[in-house]
This record gives sequence, C-alpha cells and structure tokens, in this order.
Amino acid sequence: MTRLFYEKFVPADPMLAPIFANMSADHPQRVAKWLGEVFGGPPYYSQEYGGYPRMISEHAGKCLTDEWRARWVSLLMQSAQEAGLPNDPEFRSAFGSYIEWGSRLAVENSQIASRPPADMPMPSWGWNTTAGPPGGRVSALAQRADEEAQLVVLPAADEPVRFEKHIKAQFRSRDRQAMTFVFDLWSYDDVRDHADAILARLRNGSMPCDGAWPAERIDVFQRWVDEGTNA
Repeated sequence: MTRLFYEKFVPADPMLAPIFANMSADHPQRVAKWLGEVFGGPPYYSQEYGGYPRMISEHAGKCLTDEWRARWVSLLMQSAQEAGLPNDPEFRSAFGSYIEWGSRLAVENSQIASRPPADMPMPSWGWNTTAGPPGGRVSALAQRADEEAQLVVLPAADEPVRFEKHIKAQFRSRDRQAMTFVFDLWSYDDVRDHADAILARLRNGSMPCDGAWPAERIDVFQRWVDEGTNA
C-alpha cells in the first residue's frame, strides 16, 4: 500500500508531488512500519527511528495544510483499495478513523506555533479504540497557561498529606483533560485507585507529558500513598 502511494499516486498528483519530491528512498517502508506498529504489529518504527518523538520532528515546521491532508488521505485510501487491504466495513472503519485522526494531528503539529507535548507514547489503534472524546486532548496549538495560576500547597513534614489539599491541586486542568480517557485526576476515587500507576509515571517523567514534576512534589505523592491515600 505505501509503495503504491509513494511510487504511483504521489508522483502523479500535482498537489502532493512537490511536497514529497525529496523524500528518502525508504520512505514507504518507514510509513509501513509506523502503521504496522500503530495497529499492534512489531515495534519496528520505534526501534529503528525513535518512535513518536521522531514522527513529530518529521512534521515540525512543515506548515502542512488541510487541503494537502485531505488529498493525502484520499490517495492513501485509494492505495489501500488497490493493494488489496481488507474491504469489510469493520476494517475500513478502524483504518480510516486512524488515518483521519493521525493526518489531522500531523497538520496541527506541523504549524510554526505548535507545541506538541514531549515524550508522548506511540499511538495504539485497534478495533475497539478511538482517539477519545471530542475535546479530550490538549491541542498542541492551544495557548498554554503555563503557569496556570494554581496554588500548589505542599504539606509540612509532620502534616498528614490529604488529597483535597495537597494532591488534587498539583494537577492542572490541562493534566486532567489529557487523562480523561483513562481517569479523572480531580477525582479522589480515581486517583486513589490508580495511585501506583500515576506514581510510576510521575517518577519516570512521562506524566505530565510537558515536563516532569520536581522531586519534592513526587515525594509528597509518595507520602500520600504511604500514609493510606487520605481524602
């Protein structure tokens, strides 16, 4: 499919041909490895090229337009048909939804003002997964209140750590929005139930996705867990 797309359809298209005129000879293989990994196949793209951060860097500053994106999607779906990919509604629904989602994300991440979150994992798409609810993702083009003036109160050394006073306030509204597809970071029950997983991600720096917490804040979350996750 990717060979048909990049070697047959793209060169013949006056809109897309100039955009891909200088692509590397192995570009079809790269895209195939990306799609294979996204749909649950071997992690060849991550192993050979660097995963999602590499894909973001490939689009950075390219200023792709939605017109180009729509043509890209149309020709890729023609390539899928000609390559003989399954044509049943269920397969095409899952495949087409990812192509639409991924291509729109590529346009967003390619803009000069875009600030995509760092260290995001590879997308994982399947028969029962989607991009989440509308508005559930923090846009890379959204104006950030970096400094969402939210008061974070750390407990004294001899003060019990409590969710409402010391934990909930550490999660910004954008952190909450980014994780709504899994749990609510402003919900005591949700954070208590997922405390170990949240703590692991805080410690490895993958949450929040735009920068790790300082050690003292992670230590407070650890104290909260150790003390029995007080409300």
